[in-house]
Amino acid sequence: MLHAPHPCLAVVMPCYNEAATVGAALERVLASPWTAEVIVVDDGSDDGTAAVLAAVTDPRVRVIEQGINLGKGAAIRRGFAEVRAPYVIVQDADLEYDPADHPVMLQPLLDDQADVVFGSRFSPRPHRVMYFWHTVANKGLTLLSNAVTNLNLTDAATGAKAFRREVVQQLELDQDRFGIELEITAKTALGRWRVFEVGISYDGRTYDEGKKVRWTDGLKALYCVARYSRAGMRAGRPRLHVPAMTESVGFDDADTELAESLDSLDNAQRYADWITAMLAPHVHGDIVEIGAGHGTMSERLARLGRVTATEPSPRAADRLRQRFAATPGITVEAGTAAEVMALEQYDAAVLINVLEHIPDDLGALRDIRRGLRPGGVVALFVPAHEALYSDFDHLIGHQRRYRRSTLAATLTGAGFEIDEIRYVNLPGLVAWFLVARVLHRTPTASALTALFDSGVVPVLRRVEGRWAMPTGVSLLAIGRRPEDK
Repeated sequence: MLHAPHPCLAVVMPCYNEAATVGAALERVLASPWTAEVIVVDDGSDDGTAAVLAAVTDPRVRVIEQGINLGKGAAIRRGFAEVRAPYVIVQDADLEYDPADHPVMLQPLLDDQADVVFGSRFSPRPHRVMYFWHTVANKGLTLLSNAVTNLNLTDAATGAKAFRREVVQQLELDQDRFGIELEITAKTALGRWRVFEVGISYDGRTYDEGKKVRWTDGLKALYCVARYSRAGMRAGRPRLHVPAMTESVGFDDADTELAESLDSLDNAQRYADWITAMLAPHVHGDIVEIGAGHGTMSERLARLGRVTATEPSPRAADRLRQRFAATPGITVEAGTAAEVMALEQYDAAVLINVLEHIPDDLGALRDIRRGLRPGGVVALFVPAHEALYSDFDHLIGHQRRYRRSTLAATLTGAGFEIDEIRYVNLPGLVAWFLVARVLHRTPTASALTALFDSGVVPVLRRVEGRWAMPTGVSLLAIGRRPEDK
């Protein structure tokens, strides 16, 4: 059935270093009478893309700045969270996929024949000839995907997909990069949504023209086919940030368990000095440490500025008062982040292994932003990777562990600009997995902490001070309150 064009389509456009094409892509998308809104997610571009986007005046266009490059999958997730129109299409900013095909993809949704529409590059419609091995790889991935999803697609990894808004609101997506295409395919099948496939034109770029997919992305795609199959989802650990995993541990019980760990870490002098050194370039002036624990970091932060050490735990707050009763430059306040940040404004807020304990981390960061002076920073040190969530995390009240993309999204969602975000302590990832996940032992036991502090930290500090780590057991993030907010 042919439908009269009317604005009903949200176009999500992930964008990274596409200054040469994003303007033309927007022009073509906005020329369509179907387009109601365009959400451009600038994924940390550094090539002039931001300037091109800033010149766009069409009120249908919203630009979301990720601040740093988190990957296509993270950008798509962010865009999906913002859509308002009843139908959604993903449109790459590089124009490999033609916006003129949007009505073709939209038609099965409007006719109520489908909930999800895939645009196939392997069709009789005109398309630029792709690399031979890319074609082989894509067809192989499609064959494997079809085998585990029981769909009969010709292009399971296509970047051209259209959805009912209800579908994107229900999809729980994890992949940060190109693996999101196979993840969407698998979870579409698991959700038992109606799937339709249409032929589209395709103008694939060469690597000289800026193509970003690499052979490693093909390996990740294979992993995604297996991971998000029915068998893979059954075998996988449940989503680890779900509050139900920690709701059985009350604040007082978690505080009791945490006390012993804080005592062990109080003896890890080199580790505390290393964290302080990472914070030193960013933290100064009036500093508030939220969740100061037993004060291990507070006395070190006092070397960088005037410190207000805060604690919601009455037990820990009393211990802080005793420890710093005669220490100039450190005052102690009892209370939550919201309570403390409402009292006065600071130049910096520091949370060392604290944010993961707070049920509403986004709300807490918004409270912190309001309590910072314009240009002030929040420094976060948090546990990384959901897959490392252990019984120990549960006992000490961790609500979640973070990925780089999820922490960045929380920071930007709270109104911060990101100065830095990186993984820390690569060997600690292996140690935590073996000790906490496999052996179900306490990873902060005094003997293990002493060995780590004396034998590992000095080497780590030199190595990770020179080279950025691809992953690690912790994440360090620096967010800044914009001057005009």
